[in-house]
Amino acid sequence: MDETNSGAPEYRVFDFVITTGNTIKSTATVTLGGKLGKTVKTRYGDGPIDAAYEAINKALRIDLSRSFDGVGEPEIKEFWRTRSFELTKFDIRAVTEGKDSLGETDVTLRYEGKSASGTGLDNDIVYSAIKAYIAAVNELVPAMRADIAKFCKSAATEGSGSGEGGAK
Repeated sequence: MDETNSGAPEYRVFDFVITTGNTIKSTATVTLGGKLGKTVKTRYGDGPIDAAYEAINKALRIDLSRSFDGVGEPEIKEFWRTRSFELTKFDIRAVTEGKDSLGETDVTLRYEGKSASGTGLDNDIVYSAIKAYIAAVNELVPAMRADIAKFCKSAATEGSGSGEGGAK
């Protein structure tokens, strides 16, 4: 697999560790790789897949926040507080039979009115779900970058105002 290919997705999961059970909260540690390097995040969830998706979301926000040039941390936190992925479809099924069967996951995500779908295939059903999620995320990255640019421009404009026109 050639990761330097210009058609390569912007983000990929290098590795993940999941801890789950019926008496503990599921935990996922995910290493997300992007053009600017790797980000490792750990998050909890209502199951192994939810925990993995939460860890991916946090790592993605950190990586994309590097695009906020000249915007303060409070504004960045507010930006992410008001934006998230909505998982609108999650379908997982076995596509082959037997002990080493393959699981296929289809997901659809929505971000700020835009939708994207992804499919993952692996004999590890959690990894299949992660692959599908990352595929959908990569489809939404251009919309996210445009949203960040718009926010930064707006924040810069508001920050450079003359201070006139206060509340009446």
